[in-house]
Amino acid sequence: MTGVFVGLFFCAPFTHAQNDRFDWDRTLRVDFVLVGNLHYQKAYVSKIRTYNGSNAGSNQMISPFDYGEYRYFLIDPERGDTLFKRGFSTLFEEWRTIDEAKEKERAFQQSIEMPMPLIPVKLVVESRLRNGRFVALFHEEVLPDDLSINRFQPFDFPSQVIHGTNQPHKNFDLLFLAEGYQAGQADLFFSQVEKLTTKLLATEPYKTFKDRITVRAVAAPSKHSGPDDPRADEWRSTILSSSFNTFGVDRYLETEATWKVYDVAAQAPHDHIIVLVNSDKYGGGGIYNHFSVVTAGHRNSGTVLIHELGHGFGGLGDEYFGVDVSYNDFINLEIEPWQPNLTTLVDFDRKWKHMLAPEIPIPTPVRPMYKNTTGVFEGGGYVRKGVFRPAINCRMRTNEAAGFCEVCTDVIKRKIQFHTQ
Repeated sequence: MTGVFVGLFFCAPFTHAQNDRFDWDRTLRVDFVLVGNLHYQKAYVSKIRTYNGSNAGSNQMISPFDYGEYRYFLIDPERGDTLFKRGFSTLFEEWRTIDEAKEKERAFQQSIEMPMPLIPVKLVVESRLRNGRFVALFHEEVLPDDLSINRFQPFDFPSQVIHGTNQPHKNFDLLFLAEGYQAGQADLFFSQVEKLTTKLLATEPYKTFKDRITVRAVAAPSKHSGPDDPRADEWRSTILSSSFNTFGVDRYLETEATWKVYDVAAQAPHDHIIVLVNSDKYGGGGIYNHFSVVTAGHRNSGTVLIHELGHGFGGLGDEYFGVDVSYNDFINLEIEPWQPNLTTLVDFDRKWKHMLAPEIPIPTPVRPMYKNTTGVFEGGGYVRKGVFRPAINCRMRTNEAAGFCEVCTDVIKRKIQFHTQ
């Protein structure tokens, strides 16, 4: 694909003969830090862990989605083929686009997970450059019998299956984690998860696939209720250390305690993690194959959750522009962005061109006649010019949209199908 360096790794088809290479009932987790600023980045492994629990089956090893600013592989050093592949994004990469990163250096936590290998493997983590090419960030030899691999014991917090069945190798597993709920507020947490789940499963394409989706909830207790809110001078001691005002944007609710999020999530199967914050204030965040964050008590929490899952699970980009964000030059207009619902028209054949009716002009003017049409409308990715979106309105643009556009719906559908094949 244009502008993307695919590396030297051979992605061999994963066959049943390779099943003896993994323990499907254990997970390997690598914790590392990303360090740098606008001009450079480095990564350092902190700890390698394994724990009882399964998140991926043998049919979900090689992701076909080339989304995210980073990706990682497990390589068989003897045969040279790729055993596992995933893309992901980070809070660190977002921070690198704000003014602070021009002069300051910072470090951010990151975790990646995969099935536990039973043979020696090579872990390779790559970073996408601004020109779209991937370069190696670090690599690590993983020996399954290495005593330095920590045997992590997951927590045993109160938990419930909110929807679906316990089939982690077959179902798409969503996991809600309680943040800012005290021990006596577990019932409140479970009831709010159930309410949000009902909203989510009434939205396409989740509605179509609801029988293949499992939703779980873990009521991890916090000392205090609610998140940090710096602008209100409110500071809390919570299990996942969430805070409003991320990167100076009041509504942007995130946590930098990534390792703790994955500590708590280890208790239950998870294809995607949702940090549910005990607050009635509007806010949230979502980072691809990292986790999503949303408040529980606002009247728009359900629609915010669906939007943030678009980022965190679907890899979709924001289709709005002209609002308060801290990013500078978030999208390189000289290449095709990796976000599947945004295009610069540099290589539109890679995107949704095949979904356009023959009479649709490119670009497509914002006119009433195209209101419910898949087109190529200018404005998206936080800028008015040079970036185009598939619909006049979509859940990735506003909360008032009826739902996802055709392009975003198709992306999420294919992602669910990958996790349930």
